[in-house]
Amino acid sequence: MVKISALNSQQRLLQLAKSQLGSISSVSPAAESESSEQQGNFSDKHHLLAARSGAASSAALTLAQRAERRLQMQRERQQYNLESIMTLALEYCTDQVSAQDVDPDWFQQFCELVLEISNKSMQQLWAKILAGEIASPGRFALKTLHTLKRMSYKEALALQQAVNLSCKTRQDPSARIYFGYIRKPSLWRVLTGKSRAVLNLNQFGLSYPQILSLIDIGLLHSSEIESGELPTGQVLNWQYQQLNLNGTINSKGVVLQYYKYTASGAELLPLLSSQPNQAYISALKQLLAGIISFN
Repeated sequence: MVKISALNSQQRLLQLAKSQLGSISSVSPAAESESSEQQGNFSDKHHLLAARSGAASSAALTLAQRAERRLQMQRERQQYNLESIMTLALEYCTDQVSAQDVDPDWFQQFCELVLEISNKSMQQLWAKILAGEIASPGRFALKTLHTLKRMSYKEALALQQAVNLSCKTRQDPSARIYFGYIRKPSLWRVLTGKSRAVLNLNQFGLSYPQILSLIDIGLLHSSEIESGELPTGQVLNWQYQQLNLNGTINSKGVVLQYYKYTASGAELLPLLSSQPNQAYISALKQLLAGIISFN
């Protein structure tokens, strides 16, 4: 990595923008009136949507003219979305920027994928990706971009909830969401029924439908992951947000259960700011207290 000033980073971003779309403007497209939308009856909302889509009828225009107007509105909206994201990316520039240039094919696909991204929160995610790619080309795979393109705002909120429950271990730095454990079967455990313990993640903001949606778009692996049997005496070093948890396995035949992020999910995690969930980590420690001695 080569240290370059933030100013040079911004200049590089502007050069990329100019090469793709010319100078950045701040003119919003015609019929973009989301900020002024108010509650109304069905007819009012229908009329508004028709106007925004370019499908509102007008006696003064022919069908061909209305079609041309709709295409022009679409082009303006796409241009506005692209320019908004390019401008937002300037806010996430870093002091350390690689001397390597952004791959032109990657940038071309990036620009095509963001044309229909109008939600401000989603635009911020895309802007962070561009800024991260400028700082370290190759950081984000094209597969991750296409995954993010499929993500709705509702699914982005689900990912945020998942991030709030994610932690890492020193043995494996990939983020995961722990929710329970299994003990290797024995006659005593079969008789007592104490062979498994799980947390209901819905109590901590992550519902099962949200987990399924993250699996469906390829951010979580499709099945629950098991750690493999952990030997008695093994030391675990977990990092949850800014909290370090250290413990030792004190029971035989223990298998931890968790959800694991895919490669695309792992690439997107650093873009989101996490909020510690103290209730979750307290419940997790209490659940695991029977098999782990925490320091």
